[in-house]
Amino acid sequence: MYIPSAQNILAAGLALTGAGVGPASTVTSGKVLDYAVESCIDSDGNTRCSKPFAVQASKCYKIEWSTDGAISHTTVEVRDAGSSELVYYRDTNGEWAPEKNELVYMDFKPKVWKTGNDTVEYSVKTCK
Repeated sequence: MYIPSAQNILAAGLALTGAGVGPASTVTSGKVLDYAVESCIDSDGNTRCSKPFAVQASKCYKIEWSTDGAISHTTVEVRDAGSSELVYYRDTNGEWAPEKNELVYMDFKPKVWKTGNDTVEYSVKTCK
């Protein structure tokens, strides 16, 4: 289970107030391994989920990702950081407007049989 640091809590609070957010600003981005092993940190210490980030109700977010595998397709699952409850799912890049303010994280599930353990590069930006 992920336990946020004081810095993460402060950053989430600032994000929820809209501090520092302008048009089409990056909310979060990075690289993780896909969720072939269903754990945010696997037994080898590899990161398989994004870091938690705050979203605001009814605000538009553009989610984009790409997977480096030769034959690969991953879907994104956005989950509540406290309960791991699924709050949103997509199988292509696109926009999302959350129903409530919350702290969430993303994982990327491989959808092609006998694939997985590929690197996923992702970004979440506010919509223009």
